[in-house]
Amino acid sequence: MKHNLFSTPVWHIKGTSQELIDELYEAAYKVKEVYKDTPKRSNEGGYQTPVIEWESFHPEGKDLVEKAIRECDKSIFPNFKIQGWWYNINGKGHWNHPHTHPNCDIAAVLYLTDSDGLLHLLSPFPQRRVDRNGDHVSVAAQKGDIILFPSDIVHYVLPNERDSDRISIAMNLQLC
Repeated sequence: MKHNLFSTPVWHIKGTSQELIDELYEAAYKVKEVYKDTPKRSNEGGYQTPVIEWESFHPEGKDLVEKAIRECDKSIFPNFKIQGWWYNINGKGHWNHPHTHPNCDIAAVLYLTDSDGLLHLLSPFPQRRVDRNGDHVSVAAQKGDIILFPSDIVHYVLPNERDSDRISIAMNLQLC
């Protein structure tokens, strides 16, 4: 008999409305014009908006994201509140330092471009030798996918090697 003790869930919600994703992608550059001088957080190069209230998110986007999260795991997400969201725009060579998302329960990322497997989640148990994959897991998401994971998991994003921008929307969720 096998028991999984202290497992760490990661939810991967496959693709959403490509038309809406394209609209959110274009909006990233408009939002960047509104918030020109933003403080550096986890980004090295690249750009992050400040945290923006969920109420101001795209109306169709709100419905789509909330429904997708709620339906991905009804035992975990029957009631939640999205505390805020922000754009991440990483040009060629830009990346994000290891970090967590304090004061929330779940971190979420909606990919507006393919992730190229650049998101890495560090193991909360790096000293364990049972898993031979090492101390981290690379998460590969496609344009339109949503990734959710516990907000206390240290994660980082490797440098973007493409000539085009890699864009995502990050969100903080509070379970109710």
